[in-house]
Amino acid sequence: MATIINNRSNLATDPIRNFRFLVTFKPHQASLNGGNTPAGSATAGMKDVTYGFTSVSGLAVTTDAIPYREGGYNTTFHQIPGQTSFTPMTFQRGVQVGTRNGWDWMRQLFQTVQGTGGLTSNDADIIGNFRCDIEISVLSHPIAGSGSGAGVGGGVASDDHVALRFNVYNAWITAIAYSDLNAGDNAIFVEQMTVVHEGFDINWAPDLATPAPDFN
Repeated sequence: MATIINNRSNLATDPIRNFRFLVTFKPHQASLNGGNTPAGSATAGMKDVTYGFTSVSGLAVTTDAIPYREGGYNTTFHQIPGQTSFTPMTFQRGVQVGTRNGWDWMRQLFQTVQGTGGLTSNDADIIGNFRCDIEISVLSHPIAGSGSGAGVGGGVASDDHVALRFNVYNAWITAIAYSDLNAGDNAIFVEQMTVVHEGFDINWAPDLATPAPDFN
């Protein structure tokens, strides 16, 4: 009996999976003081750090339409583009020992706005610059090695092919929440962090041998 093979179905034509990704935070204050965040500061542990998250939601952009009526042409509305808005992004992960960066980021924002929050004099030169860029690397699955690993960002192993790369600009934390404590639950302790931002860009990998390019 003849075997029917669909020669149009292969790894290169498969859609990108959505469950294998890494998130890297790149605080703007890391560019100060010669690229070093002051030791002991609340954001010292957040300098170009990569995490694995359970979920990331809110990668969306919308441009409002402005209906415009013109005299003498009253049968339909003209539609012209208005303001563009970017949906807040939500990051969710299980809490691990020592991973207090999200909370410290919120404290730094509170210090900037209210002048309180527990930061020390070591943070004086970074208070007020609470924004960061966020890079999200979507990795291929099954793993497609990139060979040399050229162009692969921090936190991604050299044999991990980056199929898609998002770069989120000027993000800052607007909310943080923790799961309820319940002795009757069979669950993990979860942190949910919401950030707002001023736009994002996307780079695609051209093929399975070349990773998605970095953002300059």
